[in-house]
Amino acid sequence: MLRNFFIGVDGGGTKTHIRLESEDGKVLGEGWAGPANIRLSVDVAISSISNAFEQAIYAADLNDVHKSKDVHFHVGMGLAGYEVQSVREEFLAKQKNLGFTHCEIQSDAFVACLGAHSGNYGSIIICGTGVVGLKYAKKGKYQVGGWGFPHGDEGGAAWLGLETIRKTLHLCDGRGIDSLLLQHVKQKLGGSAESVTEWACYANATKYAEIARDVFKFAEQKDTIALYLLNNAATHIEKIFFALDKFENDSKIKLPCSFVGGVSQFIVSLLKPNIKKRLVLPRGDACDGALLMIREKYNQS
Repeated sequence: MLRNFFIGVDGGGTKTHIRLESEDGKVLGEGWAGPANIRLSVDVAISSISNAFEQAIYAADLNDVHKSKDVHFHVGMGLAGYEVQSVREEFLAKQKNLGFTHCEIQSDAFVACLGAHSGNYGSIIICGTGVVGLKYAKKGKYQVGGWGFPHGDEGGAAWLGLETIRKTLHLCDGRGIDSLLLQHVKQKLGGSAESVTEWACYANATKYAEIARDVFKFAEQKDTIALYLLNNAATHIEKIFFALDKFENDSKIKLPCSFVGGVSQFIVSLLKPNIKKRLVLPRGDACDGALLMIREKYNQS
């Protein structure tokens, strides 16, 4: 007898999360693995998805049957780096080796938006290591930001780290003002402009994002530079919000917006009141959105 299962994949820049459901919507198992940003590495993304899938299969007690011809896996994926056409095409070719019956792929921001609003129209701003805003409306979807670090992702954790390093170097060579945050970062990275520069030469977005933790810590102590950086980050988030609002704008209908991600909790209080009153808590996560997407495609087939 044919058995259908549905899988939602949230393939982010730092981790991959998979949720496996029965045809009637019961959660059977979940799995987690490393990053799945296809812009950085399609092979790493494939490996992460495969590892998380194996965990979900094990949790669902489907080890002995999941390769049977009578078992079909319908998969919805949201992947970081989806916007880059060349790597998207490479991934679409290689994902066939994962053994899924049917696979629908979109950006991680899009499935997060679907999940946040239960498939209804709305917006989402995700502020983690990077930053992206996405609006899903009657005429389609519209993305603001999410173009990568260091040329984009303003307001995110990696950007906060980069700006902190920049100001630390200014402190070292006499161009900047003193600050407990900057002194702390300077000493942590070796105590000199040369040592900070050496660290920066080899640091990736993840490493820069780790510096943001110091910004949050010293902001609680009212450090001037830390507060300045967080306020600047809030300004970038506001620009994303207003850019999203311009897309398919109807003065009579203001779609709700969810503000999520690890950095959001440190910025939300700094946003303008007219923005904060439009924010809503997400109803679901990116895996929920990916599952909504693949179930809709399945029902249309």
